[in-house]
Amino acid sequence: MEENEKNIRGTLERIVFKNPDSGYMVGRLRLENNEQVTIVGNVFELQCGEELEIEGSWIINKTYGKQFEIKKVKTHAPATIIGIENYLGSGLIKGIGPVMAKKIVEHFAEKTLDILDDDPRALSAIEGIGQKRIKQITESWQKHKKIREVMIFLQSYGISSTYAAKIYNTYGENAVSVIKINPYRLAEDIFGIGFKTADDIALKAGVPEDSIFRIKAGIIYLLHRAEDNGHCFLPGEEVLTVSSDFLGADLSIINKAIGELQEEEKIISIGDGEDMKIYLRSLYQCENYVSKKILELTGAGTGKDRRGNKESAYIRLIGELADANDILLDRTQVDAIKMALTEKIMIITGSPGTGKSTILNFIIKILEKEKKKVRMAAPTGRASKRMTETTGRESKTIHRLLNFNPKLNKFLKNEKNPVDADVLIIDEASMLDIRLMRNLLSAIRSDTRLVFVGDIDQLPSVGPGYVLGDLIRSGTVPVCELKKIYRQEGQSQIIRNAHKVRDGEFPYIKNTGSGDFFFIEKNDPEGTVNLILHLLTNKIPSSFGMDPFNDVQVLVPTNKGVCGVINLNSRIQKILNPASGGLLHGNRWFKTGDRVIQLKNNYDKEVYNGDIGIIKNINIELKEIRIDYDGRMVEYSFYELDEINHSYAISIHKS
Repeated sequence: MEENEKNIRGTLERIVFKNPDSGYMVGRLRLENNEQVTIVGNVFELQCGEELEIEGSWIINKTYGKQFEIKKVKTHAPATIIGIENYLGSGLIKGIGPVMAKKIVEHFAEKTLDILDDDPRALSAIEGIGQKRIKQITESWQKHKKIREVMIFLQSYGISSTYAAKIYNTYGENAVSVIKINPYRLAEDIFGIGFKTADDIALKAGVPEDSIFRIKAGIIYLLHRAEDNGHCFLPGEEVLTVSSDFLGADLSIINKAIGELQEEEKIISIGDGEDMKIYLRSLYQCENYVSKKILELTGAGTGKDRRGNKESAYIRLIGELADANDILLDRTQVDAIKMALTEKIMIITGSPGTGKSTILNFIIKILEKEKKKVRMAAPTGRASKRMTETTGRESKTIHRLLNFNPKLNKFLKNEKNPVDADVLIIDEASMLDIRLMRNLLSAIRSDTRLVFVGDIDQLPSVGPGYVLGDLIRSGTVPVCELKKIYRQEGQSQIIRNAHKVRDGEFPYIKNTGSGDFFFIEKNDPEGTVNLILHLLTNKIPSSFGMDPFNDVQVLVPTNKGVCGVINLNSRIQKILNPASGGLLHGNRWFKTGDRVIQLKNNYDKEVYNGDIGIIKNINIELKEIRIDYDGRMVEYSFYELDEINHSYAISIHKS
């Protein structure tokens, strides 16, 4: 041990700060001589009340003074009654909160932890603990012990306590053996753990850098990373050069790995030389299926037959509806409605304000007059909700329409069990990725007609592929493009500027003191944040009568920085939800009443990337948070909290 390094021992009384990603924590330790000191460092999950034996050194922090920096830490079960009570009351065990912990420790005293280990049925002697809670406490206690074993194993690999808990939740008691045998599985199986983290574990475990096992895992990771960036494939030359640079490997072993991955049918290469494209096998199959299905639908020939017989009748119906609703349609809009009523598959595209919603309502009403069964869906919950509000008819997410089963990890609607619909209308089609499109097309009947509605100029889907844009550019599918602005008689400056930006023109930014578009230039980041807060909480509510919590959404380009999502959420939360307490997860406080956003698709909970809800309850005892998504309550365990973030401010792409 170096001269300035020492060992200290005491009871952990309080955790001041904990970052679940890095494992860095700041805590207050009560030494055996009753002195309280501050401890800091990267450690696995510690609980208040635990006896800690710490190896490290004293440091002086310019801001916080004397601290003990942790190098190694060994935990011991708490030995004192106060320590045991704090330990159990920290939220460690599902079913035991501070009140119940006090009752248990008052009854069993120093024998409490032995009772949990050896005779949990004895807990029935405590008022308020029945057989159901005993089972809950026993399972949670045993799970906690297993998680601690995993955490201790992973500490030497630099894995945080949050990820250790996820690893255990994924692999159970096999967690340690899975990691020893194939650490690269972590990158494939666990949200938040990427190839680099798995690679660090593998290299520390002795896997050679030029291991073919490592090179193949790296190539698969790079193809998945390309998929995350919206690509279905990568050029062969790019795979070679990027893989070589990223993995630090010779091209010869990269080529060998690509060959083996092809033999294992994990990837597919198309073409040769400079024209070679390398796909993940599943993405190639999706592209191939969608292409064949679209050609099959466009070649069905039903459109011409229907046009010859019904065009005049449809023109009359459209005119009657327009007169009844006092709506003046232009020729393009009438053509769009006729095409939707006659073509086997077609696309309606247009920017905001061009009348897509109006046309959609005409199409639905005419089809209902014909007694056709119309089903509507959209890729996300928010888009589906907007569609319901616009049409007054039920709309679902595509996942719900196709009856996705998370336990089986597949859609129950398919070629053998298709969606029952005469006409299927998909709104916000620009959000469709190639995987979802493949599953959608496989679940329609041969006589079902498809209408896609979307804005080609919107940001493409988060997933792989540019489905709507590629379909339009292919010239294979009939397309009706709406260009004239109708919404609010074209007076919305937001819509007019959106069209200017789309067309490469400079937007109109002169502030007139009225209207719906204002441009305010600010160069100072902190000043910009203060201005945003003023606009959100004062100016907009007083000028437009809007509620800052329910009616206003702050959008920013980036997550980090003074004007980023992270900082703005923290600042806005202090104003709109200033209540004290809550749950500290890393450096974020989650409180009852917070507005939050889902960050990834969770098919088990039927909550999707971009869905926004309100935290209704935080149960420290049960280690659960309940979130209201438009009237539907969804439960999260504390280990799932990196799936959500505050949504007072969100990135533009999330919007």
